[in-house]
Amino acid sequence: MTTENIPGHSPSVDIDGVQHALVDQERLAILVEALGDKKLAELFITARQSVVESADELKRCWVSGDTRQAGRAAHRLAGVAANFGFSALGTIARNIERDCLSSGDGKSFAASFDDILAASLATTLDMTKK
Repeated sequence: MTTENIPGHSPSVDIDGVQHALVDQERLAILVEALGDKKLAELFITARQSVVESADELKRCWVSGDTRQAGRAAHRLAGVAANFGFSALGTIARNIERDCLSSGDGKSFAASFDDILAASLATTLDMTKK
């Protein structure tokens, strides 16, 4: 996985040979227009907490071997990521969910997941300061 800084665009990460923006700028613009900066910053605090809780749950499920619950945690994480425009996080969470649903455990995505999660959380932290 590599992170690129493209001028005028959100940093992106490579997931299985495809670049995914950390933040979908178009989705973010729609949210800002609909909610305003202040309300969106408030919602990002809640979204960030949900991301952290779902990621922690996913990791606990990996440790305990509970593939079904790991898939559910990844599904929740993918939903929050999609709603708030975190493209790369949503993609990796959907990949984990699909793997869990098809008799895998999603752990093959663990290293990429940790990197993308950290980058996404750093971005949400920046957004809550607006």
